[in-house]
Amino acid sequence: MKQNRREFVWTAGAAAAAFAALQARDVQWTAEQIEEAGWEPGVEERRNSVCLVCPARCGIRGRTVDGRLVRITGNPFHPMSRGGLCPRGIGGVQVLYHPQRIAAPLLRVGVRGAGQWKSITSQEAVGLLTARLGQLRAAGRPERLAVAAGYCPGTMEDLWRQFLRAFGSPNYVADDYPDGTDAVMALMHGIPRRPAYDLERARLVLSFGAPLFEAWWSPVQAYGAFGRSAKGELSRRRFVQVDTRFSRTAARAHEWVGVQPGTHGVLALGLAYVLIKEQAFDAAFVARYVTGFEDSVDGRGRGEGYRSLVLKSYRTEEVSAITGVPVERIVTLARALADGPGAVAVCGADVLHARDGLLNGLAVHSLNVLLGNVGRPGGVVFGEDPPLAPLAPVQLDGPARIGAARKPIAAATAPFGQGEPASRFAAAVAAGGDSGVEALLVYYSNPLASSATPEAWRAALERIPLVVSFSPFLDDTARFADLVLPDLLPYERWQDAPTPSSYPYPVWGLAQPLVAPPARALHTGDALLAVASGLGRSVARSLPYHDFVTLLKARARGLFSARRGMTFGDEFERTHYRQMEERGWWLRQASDFETFWKDLVDRGGWADLMYDGADPARRARTPSGRIELMPDALRRALEPRGAGGEPWVAIRPSGGAVGTPQFPLRLMPYRVSTLSSGTLGLEAWVAEQPALFPDVHWVPWVEIHPATAAGLGLGDGTAVWVVSARGRYRARLKRSPGTAPGHVSAPYGLRHPGGELANPLQLLDGSTDPLTGLWAWFSTFVRLERA
Repeated sequence: MKQNRREFVWTAGAAAAAFAALQARDVQWTAEQIEEAGWEPGVEERRNSVCLVCPARCGIRGRTVDGRLVRITGNPFHPMSRGGLCPRGIGGVQVLYHPQRIAAPLLRVGVRGAGQWKSITSQEAVGLLTARLGQLRAAGRPERLAVAAGYCPGTMEDLWRQFLRAFGSPNYVADDYPDGTDAVMALMHGIPRRPAYDLERARLVLSFGAPLFEAWWSPVQAYGAFGRSAKGELSRRRFVQVDTRFSRTAARAHEWVGVQPGTHGVLALGLAYVLIKEQAFDAAFVARYVTGFEDSVDGRGRGEGYRSLVLKSYRTEEVSAITGVPVERIVTLARALADGPGAVAVCGADVLHARDGLLNGLAVHSLNVLLGNVGRPGGVVFGEDPPLAPLAPVQLDGPARIGAARKPIAAATAPFGQGEPASRFAAAVAAGGDSGVEALLVYYSNPLASSATPEAWRAALERIPLVVSFSPFLDDTARFADLVLPDLLPYERWQDAPTPSSYPYPVWGLAQPLVAPPARALHTGDALLAVASGLGRSVARSLPYHDFVTLLKARARGLFSARRGMTFGDEFERTHYRQMEERGWWLRQASDFETFWKDLVDRGGWADLMYDGADPARRARTPSGRIELMPDALRRALEPRGAGGEPWVAIRPSGGAVGTPQFPLRLMPYRVSTLSSGTLGLEAWVAEQPALFPDVHWVPWVEIHPATAAGLGLGDGTAVWVVSARGRYRARLKRSPGTAPGHVSAPYGLRHPGGELANPLQLLDGSTDPLTGLWAWFSTFVRLERA
């Protein structure tokens, strides 16, 4: 079905209605409390902690009555969230008291997947796991242990990696949220880290596909940046969303710029064309801190630089024809970027999940380099991790030294970044051969539901003799486990929670138990330390901690001795400490560690809110010490493409691709919330929150343009099958003028009330970006059938 780009518009009435519905949905009101006759208050407590439901790691405050958690609100001391909390955080009470929660370890007694279990004690479960892993080491095959872990930065990830290394395995498999921005920064800055964005001090935020207000690394950070500005300041700040659909984020933006899929980078370079042509870029910054902007001569002859390539290949009229953005709008947007300091371009995961995703991401970030907004207020910055004390030194015995030196099963195969390690791992294990895994430990990962290749994971699990899940719920993957050793829930356990790297400052949140855990449940950190102790010898000496809270206290000593930062405090305290550090002063809050630890627990964490933008290592760590617009590694990787293989002319927009008569509609997966392997179903109340539409709840949906729906004879609310060459799933159709004609916008992470999965990623055609290995989300075509 051929698209007419001019049809990709929305009416003011539709946008206003959607925005009004969203505004009402974002505010949670507390009903008036009326005391009933004979009612007496219980023992009430309030404790600060951290939300562990999604990567944002916002501060929370739990209210308990007689030992039961009755309400979760935001912790106003947390410097990033400052008392804000999204619906998922508020709905955490439903997770805590969910009837399907596993309160004791389960041992499989029937065939895998049959649901036949026997309840055992945590001591028995730890003993069984220790014995099986001990047999693996005794047989000289420690590398055949693997861990598949979801998003768990901080001490839990460090603990898993340390345990594996001491055991003798290189197979830590990250099944989290790869977005490719770390590869962009590694190439241009020599810093392999996701960038941070100083949104609070930005004058203009130009977001390329980043779902800042819905499924970004920290939506609360974005809400706070645009909602806490001083009076008068907010009216001078602008937020523009460049996106392929009218999303929740687009509804909150001052302006939405609709583009064709896979053309974000083309639009960015079209903006760069205007900046260069009108000499509106920061020439002084580029001359001092950047290489590759001008033409150069090297051993291969004369080479064109960024300036020449952009001026030659991205004329405004051509960019308009490719992206669908009018010429006038491109010029206006470029001039707005150049209209003073503090304009920043934010690169979202959607940009990099394309066949030329890395090149698109480099193009978007090149705008920040042109504007000189790197390491400056309101721009792109590179944060740092909290100065925690390291774990005890790893001690390797003979088997561990041999096993840890082997190549990881999920080793990266693309030139840049880690790509999709979980999918590579599953494919390698399913294929057999030398990639044998005899024990797999699964921690907050549910690949049978969240992976784009569940069939590979199912085949891999069938080949692995021992599968252990630490999920507190019987999710899709846990049902195929041999042993389930359920972790404590976030409101029952100790855990540290660093803020995501999108936040410019190092913050170490500390989650503490708000309620007592079930008697037979066990913290996964405690279980891992107990297994290490049971294995003995070098493994036990590498993890010499009595329990997980002892480990957290040992790490917190690094914060105490860092002579910087502060435990969480109110706005006055945060401002006071930051201003002192900017002037070279620092004031110790506690004279001894135990007092410091108590304050850390009571307030919810530690932060250092002073950023040293003058440090050149915060700008670039390349061999030249400068930001590279023409990285040699990238040029070498593009050489096989031949003509047109230069970094800034190699982008091949996927927006012009068309479907077939059998599959005429382009599939457009997107996130509705930062979902951890589809756990939204555990918070029933939140199932009413993520939709852009006020009348779509509980049932997964897909969005198509009204003209497309009319052409297919499908009405609003029709039950349909979304069918690709790989498979199908069931959803409810929703007409949306904010979706381009010929496209099917499909949220993922949702389930039907009966548990049936609706994951559009499992329909993808398998295309990837050859430079990063990330899945190409927008190259698949589908059809809709009545269900």
